[in-house]
Amino acid sequence: KLTFDEFVKLKNVNKQLIISPPLSKTPQILPTTASKSITINFLDSLRTNTTYSLNFGKSIEDNNEGNPYPQFKYVFSTGKYIDSLSIKGTVKDALDKKPSSITTVMLYEMTETRKDSAVYNQNPSYIAFSLEQDASFKIDNIKAGKYFLVAVDDKSSNYRFEPKTEKIGFRKTAITIPNDSLFEIKLFKEVPKLKT
Repeated sequence: KLTFDEFVKLKNVNKQLIISPPLSKTPQILPTTASKSITINFLDSLRTNTTYSLNFGKSIEDNNEGNPYPQFKYVFSTGKYIDSLSIKGTVKDALDKKPSSITTVMLYEMTETRKDSAVYNQNPSYIAFSLEQDASFKIDNIKAGKYFLVAVDDKSSNYRFEPKTEKIGFRKTAITIPNDSLFEIKLFKEVPKLKT
């Protein structure tokens, strides 16, 4: 339950809210009318010893003037501490070298069971969206480890790569966090194999 010192209202919270790591079920957020508090009911079980980040974007506004609280973020952990590592970079189109429009940037933790097909059928460990003005991205509250870095122009908003309609970009090698590098990801459209 988040409590504010003035009445606030929610606007487009279903489109604006980014939860990292993603949950399989979208939480219920109440009330839908003006109130001094917002309650988030998780409909999914949370992982143990995991830091969760809820970025509300511009979905929380003050009730009187409609001014948004830009990039309001709430971070909590199911463990004893909050992970605080981060990475940043940019996403560009591989052909015209221009900054790409808003893109979903995802980190997949390297595990023994994680395979190359994870981008097709598994939720990432962490997500963020690139900014519209300069295509930069930043993923916060990451725990130390090795990860695969992938970007997708996620038209279906399901955190999966659909090769028929979406572009993808990725780092060929795993990255180790902590890492101070600025990463550049180049998006391209995969050419499907010809089938007769």
